[in-house]
Amino acid sequence: MNYPNLTEENQVKDFVNANLELAARVFNDLNIDFCCGGGRTLKSACEEKGLVPGEVLEKLNQTPKASEADGGDDLDAYSLSELVDHIVTVHHKYLEKSLPRVTETLEKVIGAHGKNHPELFELKKAVVALREDLEPHMLKEENILFPMIKQLDESLDAGGAHCGPIGNPIRVMRMEHDHAGEILKRIRSLTQDFSPPADGCETFKFLYNALRELEADVHLHIHKENNLLFPEALSTVSAN
Repeated sequence: MNYPNLTEENQVKDFVNANLELAARVFNDLNIDFCCGGGRTLKSACEEKGLVPGEVLEKLNQTPKASEADGGDDLDAYSLSELVDHIVTVHHKYLEKSLPRVTETLEKVIGAHGKNHPELFELKKAVVALREDLEPHMLKEENILFPMIKQLDESLDAGGAHCGPIGNPIRVMRMEHDHAGEILKRIRSLTQDFSPPADGCETFKFLYNALRELEADVHLHIHKENNLLFPEALSTVSAN
């Protein structure tokens, strides 16, 4: 078993922390929120979706354990600075490329299919809202919060003896994560779980697949910040 010590009463984020990429894939497939909603128990998250917790737990244990061969990262072993660099390199860079690409593809699909699929115009509003949320969010992290966390990592006294200086921007980032999560739920709903219509062309299908990949990456991105980076930074400040 991948999670011999985890039960239905463990939090969703515990499963993702134990088996990051692959547990995240299971939760994304089941539309279970593991980033902003990672603090709920597996049982509670399953019941909300009408799923049987025991069956989901069995599904998680059937998923192969991540390994070095899978390209899995042992993020628990990363320092705060290393985790910051990982998030910027893997997730921020991905969004810098994928958000404009998705927007451009969506415009093409609207041009070809907008007449028969008016939901595309609502989808455009949601995608624009996501960009307007995430792009300045990443800049604030890279220019304000992440340098503070790196400074904390270099000098434990830099954050002070309480969570005030670093706790406030973390609180704001968490709130913005929640907002991005709500937009992603809207996108999933508008695309009917990323299922292109029968008359959708290859570009239509590419768009929905790109949105699915975008959702998966942002979920991992937020999980790594909400459930790994931020708690560790706050814990480090509180302990010194």
